[in-house]
Amino acid sequence: MKFIYACAAAAALILPAKTLFASEDIETVIVTGTRIPATISESLSAVSVLDREDIQRYQSSELFELMSRVPGVSFVRNGGRGTPTALSLRGNQGDHSLFMVDGVRVGSATLGSTTLGLLNTNSVERIEIVRGPKSNLYGADAIGGVVNIFTRQITEPKHLQLKTAFGSNNTTENTLSGGFKNDRHSVTAVVNALNTDGIDNTESTAAVHGDKDAHRNSSIALNYRYQINDNTSWKVVYNQNNTETEYDSDCSVGSWPNSTSVDCNIYTDAKITSLASVLEVTMSDNWQSTLQLGRSSDEAKELADNIDLSTTNNGGEFNTTKTEATWFNYVQLPELGSLTMGLDYQRDKVDSAISYDKTTRDNKAAFVQYELELGPVDTNWGLRYDDNEQFGDHTTVSFLAGMDLTDSLRLVASFGEGFKAPTFNDLYYPGYGNANFVPEESENYEIGLNAKLGETLATVALFNNKVQNLIQYNMATWMTDQTAEAQISGIEFGVETELAGWEFGVSGALLDPENKSNGKLLRRRAERAISFDADYDFGDYGIGFSLRSESHRFDDAANLTRLGGYTTAALRAHYQLNDEWSFRAKVDNLTDKQYTSALDFSLGRYLALGREFMLTIAYTPEL
Repeated sequence: MKFIYACAAAAALILPAKTLFASEDIETVIVTGTRIPATISESLSAVSVLDREDIQRYQSSELFELMSRVPGVSFVRNGGRGTPTALSLRGNQGDHSLFMVDGVRVGSATLGSTTLGLLNTNSVERIEIVRGPKSNLYGADAIGGVVNIFTRQITEPKHLQLKTAFGSNNTTENTLSGGFKNDRHSVTAVVNALNTDGIDNTESTAAVHGDKDAHRNSSIALNYRYQINDNTSWKVVYNQNNTETEYDSDCSVGSWPNSTSVDCNIYTDAKITSLASVLEVTMSDNWQSTLQLGRSSDEAKELADNIDLSTTNNGGEFNTTKTEATWFNYVQLPELGSLTMGLDYQRDKVDSAISYDKTTRDNKAAFVQYELELGPVDTNWGLRYDDNEQFGDHTTVSFLAGMDLTDSLRLVASFGEGFKAPTFNDLYYPGYGNANFVPEESENYEIGLNAKLGETLATVALFNNKVQNLIQYNMATWMTDQTAEAQISGIEFGVETELAGWEFGVSGALLDPENKSNGKLLRRRAERAISFDADYDFGDYGIGFSLRSESHRFDDAANLTRLGGYTTAALRAHYQLNDEWSFRAKVDNLTDKQYTSALDFSLGRYLALGREFMLTIAYTPEL
């Protein structure tokens, strides 16, 4: 396997990813890397885009499975569908990546992370994944990168589709999507419902823990856009996901370590929402101004069908909201580049059954970005000032540069700073938090090559990210601590090509995620990961397969508990019967590989989904 990783990295270095360049006629445009529209070939950041076509091709109903084929992306999952799932960008912690839905921050203010397992891809139009720090534009949380999820927006005058899927573990999923568009108005709506009996999420079968843990999810996504006049447009986007997920846990009565366990069939009732209102005004030929108001909520309540959780140490209700406002301005300076300026405001609020010493905090910020061509070199300079109610002032800077070495080869380099304020759990959770924690800070250096040669596209990047004051859980002490310094260095690569009608893609990363205080690997980080996809279309038919491999990791900071590496495979096929009917089928984890990426405190390994089959039927009537 080491040989495979080495060969793939070497290929990325010498081969000149649809995710890097598109065709010469139509090239993918992104907005997350600089907060202004730019083509991928112009981007100075490491960025990947997964669009609606990718979602349909890979038949991915879960975000984390779809994004696992992006260079430098890996996941830790606590069981089957709907369970807590943390994304890691370039070996950074799950709460070191900023997640947005239509430009609005989402995630829990207590946990600091986003529950990816609860978000569904059926309402997603595309995902932009920027790897590397972006605190100079977005402030806290963007140490490892930014993931911006855009919901579906209709492109044709009328659209209606009914889709149903069913498969293993008594899983069913039904989706209704539709909308209309004219010169002034555009409306898109997607409604989805998923139910599954699930799997047993932990290896323990003692007492009530040997049963399957079911998951139910319902969601709605609404997207409305109004073109007020030639210079002004307004849009409003709303998303809501409601879930109910069973899981294994030992309920306990009394204070630790003298508590006693009781049997309980426990589940989480959760809701995630996001709302964005965006007004875009073209002030002049050279000035674009945008005002965005947003609000997101992350609500979770632990319940049980056989016990009152208020009598145990498990019960809890955690409702958090994020309210934000951004005034953004983009000014083109003829022959002098362009200037991006903005003001940000964010307010986090916690409403919980658990008593926190503080339940709100505000953050005010101003940022500026200057882009300038210096001869053959494109440059990007960024500066942001944050004023956090709890932690005071914080300034982050960035510098990026790119130069075309040949018509098909581009060199890019960058430096960026990042920071993250401790979460409310880090600071105030009873018996767990530490009010003396300070913000985590990072410095990232990076150099890369982007290349295109015929139908072959490739990227490769070397990076070194130093994180100070890292907050992580220490299983040896059953507490969080703040490691003096961590260093994550590595190489990531991506190659896409077409050969004999087949579309091939390979991506991966080699990481050295080191805790500098003891020389150990950071917990739950795999040092090597690689993904491979191959797809072939012939007429109305298509087939494809995927491979995903990750090396071992350690579940504890002391590197005493080793979790083995794994390789999984998937097969897929589709058939377009006519203009209205289509069929898709997929088998995940073809070899029924048993693996784990994390351990429970008392119930052993979190189990992964075994072999799963899904069949999807879609009906798209002509309107």
